[in-house]
Amino acid sequence: MRQHIEQDLSKDDIFRMIVKHLDVFPLTSLEAIREVIRSSLKQRGLIGGMNKQSGAANVAYNRKISNQDIQLLNDCICDLLYSRIIQPGINEVNQDLPWISVSDKEKLKTYLK
Repeated sequence: MRQHIEQDLSKDDIFRMIVKHLDVFPLTSLEAIREVIRSSLKQRGLIGGMNKQSGAANVAYNRKISNQDIQLLNDCICDLLYSRIIQPGINEVNQDLPWISVSDKEKLKTYLK
């Protein structure tokens, strides 16, 4: 049965990973943040190439992030937007989502403790 992020990564875990990423990369994209979470799930063996024994055969398949997991990740991103820690855009050319920038570095730092 598929394990969800909630069982292995809590919302707080995801939030902390995002905040750490933003501390290092204050100008970034939503896709870069999603990749941080994907990498963590892959390291934990929750997504990626899997093998399953089916009778006498060993079946290989690729497990992806579930819709519920993506919603939890998006919830963290929305929390950061609503708390005005991040804002859409990084420059004149990339003024909107999916590009984001840290708008309140001091508030961000309070979540790094």
